[in-house]
Amino acid sequence: MIRLAVRRPRNPEKRRRGIPQARINGSMFYYEVHGQGRPLIMIMGLGRGVEGWQSQIPDLSRYYQVIVFDHRGIGRTPGRDGPVTIESMTEDVLGLLDTLHIERAHVVGKSMGGYVAQELAITHPERVDRLVLASTSPGAYTLDTPFLMSWVARVLPAASQRFIFQLMLPFLFRDSTFEDPAMVKLAVDIISGRNRPEANQVLASQLVACAAHSTRGRLHRISSPTLVLVGAEDFFVPFSLAREPADSIPCARLMVLDGGGHNLNEDIPGEFNRAVVEFLAEFA
Repeated sequence: MIRLAVRRPRNPEKRRRGIPQARINGSMFYYEVHGQGRPLIMIMGLGRGVEGWQSQIPDLSRYYQVIVFDHRGIGRTPGRDGPVTIESMTEDVLGLLDTLHIERAHVVGKSMGGYVAQELAITHPERVDRLVLASTSPGAYTLDTPFLMSWVARVLPAASQRFIFQLMLPFLFRDSTFEDPAMVKLAVDIISGRNRPEANQVLASQLVACAAHSTRGRLHRISSPTLVLVGAEDFFVPFSLAREPADSIPCARLMVLDGGGHNLNEDIPGEFNRAVVEFLAEFA
C-alpha cells in the first residue's frame, strides 16, 4: 500500500519561476511541469485550469513528471476565434506534448478532460501510456441534444460566470459541502475570479463541445490499460454513463470512491491520489 500525505499549498504562486508558456496552434498556452520521472499529463474539466489540480500536484510529482495547463480562454491561456471542440482540445494536448518533446505519457482526464483523454487515446494510441478517466463518460445522454446545445449557445454567453457556476453547484459539490456556506462561496469566488473576461463565451463553447461529442462505438479502440474513477456522490455524471468506459474499453477497470462527488479529486484528494499512484505503479 502506498501512503500519501495530501498537502495543500497555501500559495502555489510561490513555486513558479517565471511564466512558462508554449505557442501551440496559434495560442500561447500556460503550463507547469512539476517533479521528475515518467511524464503524466493531467487534463482538467469544464471552466477550470491548473488550479483544479492543486491537491494532486504535490503528491503525484513525488513519483512522476506532472504536466498541467490552462485550456484556451481559461486562466492564463488566451482564447482564439473559432469553435471549441473536443478534437481541437485534443490537438492542443498533442501540441503541448510535442513542445515538451514527450513521445508518450500517462494521461489523467477529469470530466470534460476525460472526453479529451478518450479522444487522445483513440486517435493517437502511441502517445498514451496508461489512462485514468475520472468523473467522465463517453458523451452526453444518448437522446438527441439540440435543445440543450441551443440553450447553452444562446443563454450562457449573456450570463455571468458567477451565475453559471451557482447554477451548477448542486451537481458539482456533495451534499456535505453545503454544510459550510463560507467554503461554497469561496469555491465560487475562486472559480469565477480566476478566468478571463471572455470566460462566459469560453464556458458556453466548452459546454456545446461536450454536448456534441461522443466516443460511443469507438471506445474499444483504446488499447491503454485504463482506470475509470467514479465518485459515489457524483450527481453531474450519472453512474449509468460513468461506467460506460469501463464496460467498453478492453483493458479497463472501474473504481467507485466513497465520499467523492463530481469534483472527487478535490473532495477526497487522498483517496484519488492513492488510486492513481497505485494504478500507475502496477505498470512501472
